[in-house]
Amino acid sequence: MELYHWPMSHNARKARALASHLGLEIKEVTLSMQDKDHKKPDFLAINPMGQVPAIKDGDYTVWQANAVLVYLAAQAETPLLGQSAHEQASIAQWMLWQSSELSPVVLPLHVENYFKPVRGIDADVAKRDAALVRLRSLLTVLDTALTGKTYLVGDRLTVADFAVAGDFTHARNAHFPLSEFPNLTRWLGTIEALPAWAKTTPPTIG
Repeated sequence: MELYHWPMSHNARKARALASHLGLEIKEVTLSMQDKDHKKPDFLAINPMGQVPAIKDGDYTVWQANAVLVYLAAQAETPLLGQSAHEQASIAQWMLWQSSELSPVVLPLHVENYFKPVRGIDADVAKRDAALVRLRSLLTVLDTALTGKTYLVGDRLTVADFAVAGDFTHARNAHFPLSEFPNLTRWLGTIEALPAWAKTTPPTIG
C-alpha cells in the first residue's frame, strides 16, 4: 500500500500519523508541491483532484483525507472506527464538521499568517481577520464539546481525533488563539503526545 503525501500538508499528516499509530506496513511516497508532482498525470490517475493524501492499494485508490483515514483504520482490528451506532455516527459527525466547517477556515489562516510572512509576502488582512472570527466561533464549539472529555467520541481515541487534530498542525505558527480554549488545548496536548503524531511533525519553514 502506498500513501502519497507532502510533509507540510496538515491533511496528509493525519493520514501518516494514523498509519504509524496502527503499525501498518505502508510505503510513503513524498510529492513535491514546488515541482507540481500533484498535478502530473501519474498522480492524477490516482487522485484526479490533485491533492494529498491519497492511497494506492493494488488496483484500488482512495482520496479525500477523511476517507483515507477510514480506509487505513479498516485495515486493522481496532475500535478507532467506533463500536456502536452512536459512536460511529458521532465519529462521522466530527469528520464531516472538520472537512466542511473547520478546514475551509484553517487554510486561509495558514496562508495569511504563516506561509505568506515567511516568504516576505504581505497578508491579506481582511481575509485573515474574517477567517479568525469564524475560527473563534468554531473553536468555541469544539472547546465546549471537549468539556470533561479526553477524546472527542467516547472515552478512547478514534479516527475523529486524528481527523480534527490535523487542522491544528500549523496552529501555533499560524497564530490560532489556542490559549482562549482550555479544553481544546488539553485535548490537543493529548494527541500531540502520541508517538505517531510527534513522528509526523512537519518541518518548520522560515
